[in-house]
Amino acid sequence: MKLKHLHIDSYKIFQDFDIDFCVNNVPADIIVITGVNGTGKTTLLKEVLSPAEMHLGKDNGGVVTYVHSGEEAKLQIPVFADYNHAEISFLPASTIQIDKLIDFISRYVDKLVLEDGKTSFEAYADIQQMIDDILSDFQLGTRFWGMNRDRQLIFTNAQGQKFDINGLSDGEKQILGKVFPLFTDEMKGKVILMDEPEESLHPSWQSNLIPVLRRCAKENDCQFIIATHSPQIISSVHTEELRLLVRTEEGTIKAMECSEGPYGWTVEKVLLEIQGVHSLRVPEVEKKLQQLEEMVEKEEYETDSFQSLMQEMEATLGYSDKNLVLIRLEILRKKKKNEAN
Repeated sequence: MKLKHLHIDSYKIFQDFDIDFCVNNVPADIIVITGVNGTGKTTLLKEVLSPAEMHLGKDNGGVVTYVHSGEEAKLQIPVFADYNHAEISFLPASTIQIDKLIDFISRYVDKLVLEDGKTSFEAYADIQQMIDDILSDFQLGTRFWGMNRDRQLIFTNAQGQKFDINGLSDGEKQILGKVFPLFTDEMKGKVILMDEPEESLHPSWQSNLIPVLRRCAKENDCQFIIATHSPQIISSVHTEELRLLVRTEEGTIKAMECSEGPYGWTVEKVLLEIQGVHSLRVPEVEKKLQQLEEMVEKEEYETDSFQSLMQEMEATLGYSDKNLVLIRLEILRKKKKNEAN
């Protein structure tokens, strides 16, 4: 199943709210939702779309109506396929614990053998390929070796040394805990709601997450709806896959689509143009840089106050800081202009 559209008549900050999950009128494999705090990203995923909170209503011509278990709310969701409560999975920001991951993988091996009729060798080969593909997607040198007689997960590093799962870095554990369950048969054909999947992931790994989820969506025919603050994740999706939640003057929430970007944008550009960050520096430093720029504009760059402040900023930010370089270049430009006159 895949969701196409959601309409909320009235629920908390969502009043006459619509959000589309399609690209060119076809349900998208991935939709990323972002917005400042207080615009209801987690509420939308956890309280509205999460099946645990919904009562299934009548199917009216492909439109499934829900009534929320708390405040009264009518939600109309045209679906791409028949709906079943088990076909939507909400994944919170927290990662599956390692001991539970070990148990999960062990039980999945048993399922492959007992239910799917695979040999133990085939089951372990499948698990090895799944884990190795995930580690490779995140450009990690670790590889999965197999399970020992005590059913411990054994890995190898680039030097061929073997170790159990406790020998993985915290980041590697986080990646497996977040991503491995998504590739199992249990997720086939589901809508997967992910709330802030960037939590505990290094920024470089956040940049790799969307390509991994794209592969998962293709292999398992599932749909990901993701709420995030991560500029790395946002810059990994295309214009038509991004939804911005903004607060209107009336205090309600509206879902907006982007007219351009953000695929391939720098983190700085995403922060400024998508996430509405006003400054990329701490306010004190930003204020002092503005003072330097204003003094250059007034041609006060020979004054003691300018030299003192410039030296302070060079000591704080480093001589090669981009803004300081631009300030020095502007001083040179002004000096040459004055000499020519």
